[in-house]
Amino acid sequence: MTAMKVSRPAAWRSATALLVAGGFLAGCAARPEMTGLPPSPNSRLYAYLIAHGMARGAVMTRQIGPDGLTRLVTLDKAAQQATLNALKLQSSSANRQADQALSNLLADLPQKPPPMTSHPSEQTQKNRLP
Repeated sequence: MTAMKVSRPAAWRSATALLVAGGFLAGCAARPEMTGLPPSPNSRLYAYLIAHGMARGAVMTRQIGPDGLTRLVTLDKAAQQATLNALKLQSSSANRQADQALSNLLADLPQKPPPMTSHPSEQTQKNRLP
């Protein structure tokens, strides 16, 4: 039997193909670059303002009565303080505390909207009353 000889160009082609395939596989396994905009440091402030507006709306539409008002004010004040603290410190611990305070405030709000009247104009008139 004779040993099979591999020509030099064929060996180089095999090595090059192996190197290119390895490069593609390494590219697939590499961590992708971050795309898009980084989150705003003020995003928790915006979330608090939205949650505060939702709480205010719930009080104005009488979804929260006098008995739940004290708890809502306490949760709102805690969320406000935690949000301002997170804004000042910009630490992961302060951010977690602000997220938790905002979650507590949102969890206390009623989930069901008030019943609508038969005519939208009547609802508009109700909302205008002091």
